[in-house]
Amino acid sequence: MSLTFMNRITSLLISLLLCITILGTNACKKKDDSTGEYKYIYGLQHDVPNYLTKSGVYTFSAFGITSPEEGITYTWVAEGFTPDTCLSQSATFVAPEKTGSYLVYVVASHDDYTSSTVTQTVTVLDDSFFTCFSGIAPGDDSIIDSRDNQTYYTRVYDQLEWFVQNLNWEGAGNPYLNENALGVPYGRLYTWTEATSDACPDGWRVPTNDDWADLATYINDGTPVSFIDNWTGIANPLCAYAKLNDVYVWPYSPRNLKSNTAGWNALPGGNSTNNGNNYSNYGNYGFWWSADQADETNAYYRYIHYDSNQFPYHATDKESFGASVRCVRTV
Repeated sequence: MSLTFMNRITSLLISLLLCITILGTNACKKKDDSTGEYKYIYGLQHDVPNYLTKSGVYTFSAFGITSPEEGITYTWVAEGFTPDTCLSQSATFVAPEKTGSYLVYVVASHDDYTSSTVTQTVTVLDDSFFTCFSGIAPGDDSIIDSRDNQTYYTRVYDQLEWFVQNLNWEGAGNPYLNENALGVPYGRLYTWTEATSDACPDGWRVPTNDDWADLATYINDGTPVSFIDNWTGIANPLCAYAKLNDVYVWPYSPRNLKSNTAGWNALPGGNSTNNGNNYSNYGNYGFWWSADQADETNAYYRYIHYDSNQFPYHATDKESFGASVRCVRTV
């Protein structure tokens, strides 16, 4: 049995013992004296995200209980956080400084009811793109977005300077699953209209079909490549076989070894549909917009699947589909 596993079990047991100590007899099942039936607390929920940024300050709230309506005590236990326990319906914590997985749970108790517990495993991420991942290629240069002071690393391919990470401007779009901490490693997902409405920093733009073709031609050792092509062999040098919190983000595939020799750092950030109400393909696909429209309602994008060395194009609804954005400028 691994030391890491034993540490996790020990930490969990300590947290559970602490919770039981705080709750005392409220952890026992309670019966209605008149009916002899057990009385339960129903509907407990919380708003703890799945992903957090290390050392970030977060307020978690419990809600949703339909019975009983008053007299409830809420106890929060947050493994590795500061503080690690709190007696209140809403509690503010500082996330751990060390990345990894942690347990957070809230217990609702009442003198006359059986207590209710909801548990959440949260993943704590680093607070910068190039420290979130291992296996990422550094850029040759960087810029600071004056709108929010975020730093983006860049690299020149032929006559264009490209971001080598996805845009994470919070003025539009949504992070995957609306988990804000995922915006740091993967950027945000934008509709085409959002992406082309000045989402990129001043002086930068969403790449056109010609810009994309210029990138592929450069990767193809100068042999011209059209945008209207599946770009066989182009995915491997653009994909980074990176780790997030020591876990590979792309599945392994011999068809696409993800050598990242071009240092473009393609990652499987997934996509959104239905105006950001649905999310899919995280970990398997990456999608990136072109600035060009296919027709009045559709625009072009390119995508990479983990099990293919192609980098094909497609067109989809420009108002409801969410994809990642790489910004470019002419040098």
